[in-house]
Amino acid sequence: MVLLVRYGELSLKSPYVRRQLEDRLVANVQAMFAASGVECVVRRERGRLFVHAEDEATALRLLRRVFGIVSISPAKETTSDLDSLTAFVVDYARGLLTSGKTFAIRPRRSGQHPYTSQELARVLGRAVQEAIPGLAVDLDRPDVELGVEVRGPKAYVFHETAEGPGGLPVGTQGRVAAAVDTRDGMVAAWLLMRRGCHIVAAEDSGFVEALRRWDPGVEVGGGRRDVLGVVRAATAASVRTETIALDPLVGLSEDDVRSLAARIEGT
Repeated sequence: MVLLVRYGELSLKSPYVRRQLEDRLVANVQAMFAASGVECVVRRERGRLFVHAEDEATALRLLRRVFGIVSISPAKETTSDLDSLTAFVVDYARGLLTSGKTFAIRPRRSGQHPYTSQELARVLGRAVQEAIPGLAVDLDRPDVELGVEVRGPKAYVFHETAEGPGGLPVGTQGRVAAAVDTRDGMVAAWLLMRRGCHIVAAEDSGFVEALRRWDPGVEVGGGRRDVLGVVRAATAASVRTETIALDPLVGLSEDDVRSLAARIEGT
């Protein structure tokens, strides 16, 4: 089993910038696992990370808290040879599908192969239907979606996808100072972390510990001067300051803030 990790806006950058962001993302994944005492092996390909860990459930929980990650799928690895892949997918489907269920094959390819994505979907779908009588294809609202991602000589098969926080890897946009002694302050700091900022909390608190679940490197250091700005928890930008002020809560409702706080403390 391997965890197939997708990241979004990083892949839209120039090759040089993308490489820097990907390096930071890999380092952040490794730091997150190390802080929790969990061993992992991370392999990178264009647009994807492949994470191997013995404890899949714990690994998935940790990856869902790494900024920059869009989604994660626990997947099984096989070869991209069409005959071998077809047999593998049929065997995989038998553990998920029974007569009367609906399904869809969602293929993606990267690299050169003797088949197109449409041909792959057609061959795999027909093979699954022949192996499990009574199935129907439903491309709009299937009971089970089988993802098949073919990358070069390998293929990855999965049926579940968990969301990550998205955004940019922490540490790619500099340091900002934040007062993290209230729920709103915690949420404001988290939103800047999601945009790649490293947080320096003015003082320690339980809210700082909640943020460290998303970035073990959150610092405490009131009075530091090497910061780009100050995070404010105001929902309206009405406070004047000589320091660059960042107001990530502007435009959010109280329900929005409450929902984000529950996510930060509960995920």
